[in-house]
Amino acid sequence: MTSTPKTFWIIFILSLAGMAVSGYAIKLHYSLDPSTFCNINDTFNCDVVNKSWASEIAGFPVATIGFIGYALLALGSGWLLLTKKLQALIWGAMALASAGGLGFALFLTGVEIFNLKTFCVVCLASQALILVITILVWRSPEARQGVRSWFFSGSSS
Repeated sequence: MTSTPKTFWIIFILSLAGMAVSGYAIKLHYSLDPSTFCNINDTFNCDVVNKSWASEIAGFPVATIGFIGYALLALGSGWLLLTKKLQALIWGAMALASAGGLGFALFLTGVEIFNLKTFCVVCLASQALILVITILVWRSPEARQGVRSWFFSGSSS
């Protein structure tokens, strides 16, 4: 089974949606006004999550890391739609980036569950997006071959 242009388009569109969601989370992070959309109750409150200790790494908002990651995934899927060059390299990068993003999202979900005891609806949307993107990427044999080409010589295309 090889990936189709439809798969690239889906990953591209989901990555753009991830950029939008992450962009909104960045806005919430820096906003001084409380969010009315995301602050539903004590269990679902974006402000608690986006202003917590877990919302930054060394002063850098984690939502910005998400935005950059989604932008790179959009760039990779766009590249695969437009050209046949460096496919193993791009597939491998997308596979590793999506798995890393999913791992980071799962860590942040754990922080929401066990430490903050509240959830950010925007963050949950981002976590769902990276989960679907990761599944779509890793379903592709080209992605798995691309990852192998990153770590073992002689298997690039």
